[in-house]
Amino acid sequence: MVADVEADHLVLGGGAPIYHRESSRPKYLNTTSILPDLADVQAHEVESILIRLLGAPNIASKQWVFEQYDTMVRTGTVGGPGASDAAVVRIKGSKKGLAVKTDCNGRYIYLNPRKGGQIAVAEAARNVVCAGGRPLAITNCLNFGNPYKPEVYWTFKEAVGGMSDACKTFNTPVTGGNVSFYNENPEGAVFPTPTIGMLGLVEDVETHATQSGFRHAGDLIYLLSPKAWNFRGQHQEIGGTEYLSSIHGQICGDAPHMDLAEEHAVQAATLALIQGGVIASAHDVADGGLLVALAECILFTEAMGADILLSPQGDFRLDALLFGEAQSRIILSVAVSEVERMQKILGEHSKVQWTCLGTVQSKPEFSVTVGGQQVVHCSSDAMKSVYLGSIAEYMERVAA
Repeated sequence: MVADVEADHLVLGGGAPIYHRESSRPKYLNTTSILPDLADVQAHEVESILIRLLGAPNIASKQWVFEQYDTMVRTGTVGGPGASDAAVVRIKGSKKGLAVKTDCNGRYIYLNPRKGGQIAVAEAARNVVCAGGRPLAITNCLNFGNPYKPEVYWTFKEAVGGMSDACKTFNTPVTGGNVSFYNENPEGAVFPTPTIGMLGLVEDVETHATQSGFRHAGDLIYLLSPKAWNFRGQHQEIGGTEYLSSIHGQICGDAPHMDLAEEHAVQAATLALIQGGVIASAHDVADGGLLVALAECILFTEAMGADILLSPQGDFRLDALLFGEAQSRIILSVAVSEVERMQKILGEHSKVQWTCLGTVQSKPEFSVTVGGQQVVHCSSDAMKSVYLGSIAEYMERVAA
């Protein structure tokens, strides 16, 4: 049997029924919105914190999982797990490909459902863009507690509203999905987790599919961010971060800064650079903040390193600068010979700015200096052993 049903009958706002339930803002938000008065991290502590974060389950490599499955998709995989911010699969018989990514940060939804829903869609789109794709559409898997509890339903409603805000900004319709309610135990519900599956189109997999890791020694490393804010101070906060959760054991504050117009501008500029053949690599700043993202750019290579020089101005928190998770930031590596072309293309994107952070090194070491003081100097192997091995070690302990 074949059915032909107009889409209007399947979506809210059309012919589908709308179910109205009681909802109320969760009382816990009155407490979690307040950040504790934490002492800033000291320079000598930064490297050990970085290593701990690289081993955190939310950040560490998931290769223990994906190595158990076929990731080649009948030899169609162009960019597999770990190689880029999104998987890229060739459309056989053409030069095009599909970039696909799933993403969600439950902490952000828990702390600010509306903004967290926006970020879930935005980060999935950002990952697709970093892999060389133009975001086209999303699907989803929405995981929440008991919807008969007014606070759970309010969170669900706000998160879906945030997803809608972002989908309208990126012009990515929701092609389908599912809702999973009643994910609870006697102690409470799971973190609200609207997982997003983002699909994008790579126009030419041979020239546009882009990797996360640094590729050539001597390349310059840039941070692309919204022009409306100052990299050296503005929107450097620790609320909702993996750093706050893993290092201080606290999930509080607001979700990280997100402005959808700024996000769209950064993604458009990045895609223009990729399609212009200008950049060597692209990787977004997400869980763990700037320092973790830079470390990952090294970990995704065989034998590269980086020398990073940061020059913050005025008063700043070192932990917020290095581990803050403000959105709409992408790390790019660019050959010196391509910098002029990069600047010309970015000159056509008036809402972004680019800041040179350092250079790619041939020696597999990570060096970071902030305001003239070195805060990180470690080998790629030291980071890689933790990043690649922590989940496998955990699973072995659980199985023992």
